[in-house]
Amino acid sequence: MQPTPLLKDGIRITPYDGTTLHAAPRFLLECEGRYFLISAGTRSLVLALLRQPSGDSELEQAFAAEGGGILPAAKLRELCQQNLPSVWLRDDPATPRAHPFIVRLELLPSAVAARLGQCLAWLFQPYLAAILLAAFAILHILVLPAAMQAAHDPWQTVGTLSLLTALLLLSGLLHELGHIAACNHFRCPHGGIGIGLYLIFPSWFADVSPAWRLTRRQRAVVDLGGVYFQAILLIGLDAWALASDSSFVLQLIWLITFAMLFTLNPMFKFDGYWLLSDLSGLHNLHQRMRHHTADLLARLLGRPVSHDSTPVQTWILNLYVLLGGAYLLYFGSFLLHELLQQFTALPQQLIQITQEFSDAGLPSTLLHVARNLLWPTVILLASAFFIKKMLRALADLAAAIRATQQGI
Repeated sequence: MQPTPLLKDGIRITPYDGTTLHAAPRFLLECEGRYFLISAGTRSLVLALLRQPSGDSELEQAFAAEGGGILPAAKLRELCQQNLPSVWLRDDPATPRAHPFIVRLELLPSAVAARLGQCLAWLFQPYLAAILLAAFAILHILVLPAAMQAAHDPWQTVGTLSLLTALLLLSGLLHELGHIAACNHFRCPHGGIGIGLYLIFPSWFADVSPAWRLTRRQRAVVDLGGVYFQAILLIGLDAWALASDSSFVLQLIWLITFAMLFTLNPMFKFDGYWLLSDLSGLHNLHQRMRHHTADLLARLLGRPVSHDSTPVQTWILNLYVLLGGAYLLYFGSFLLHELLQQFTALPQQLIQITQEFSDAGLPSTLLHVARNLLWPTVILLASAFFIKKMLRALADLAAAIRATQQGI
């Protein structure tokens, strides 16, 4: 007979405010700073184990008392093996929480971020937010055509380009402060602010994991808090552009607007991904997209599939798969075009580097190499990442094909 699992101390289970699109109620389990969505049955099982039953009879009684129904102890232990992650078990060593960044560095500790967030939380008063967003919409509609035109103008000097880059980075910091301030508005704890490398993109981050405890509407506000703060910044920049017609300001407006739209792209795990997840009730969207694609393939092959989504969620997944496929085609064609262009230009680049080395010496040559090989390096890294993801997707589809052929 297998022993009854012992769970870690400090496990906390609370109701989870999902969406009416999801029929079954779910609960939020917190363990050592990690958050898990669990079913009602898993909740009953965990609460029964937290009573630390000493034998089969106590385990069965505890499970029934927590609303799980009547099940034999052997079945409950089987469910423990199937449904309990090892990180919940007392004998599992504490491991660092996984994050999507290759490297990351915290710049503002949680205490500093909290003080700043408390000073800015008043901006989330509903009536004030409505006024500010209306002002942003009006001004940005007036300025955006000129900003898009200015994006094609020459980028002037290296100093100007450096200043634009620095101001864009500062707007990113303001973006993260928006998430922190939203948490403070709802009196939700949070972590610090830092910067890291996500895939191939340098990106700011704010640790707002405890926002899982909030209601669905409050989580959506936290998701949009970053672009909301950037929209407030753009009110001032748009007014400045209308008054001065400055090409520099218009280019900065375009860069910030592009960054806002990019972070709302739900194909990457940025704000748009979490917003769609919170509003639809569909979590682990990338995994759900792969499984849904496999289900669509199974249907084409005439095999039955399991339906674990509501009709509305199924339509959302259909649209997400369609948009995801279109985005992958676009991104793949873009990378292929850039790789061919860089490969074609490589011989000329090597000739220029050799000539510059003979004329100007090693320091100038190294500067030329750093300047001209940065973009090709980014393209190569992006291509390697893209190929890795596509191979994984093809492996999933191949597994689905084998399953359907075997009638699974």
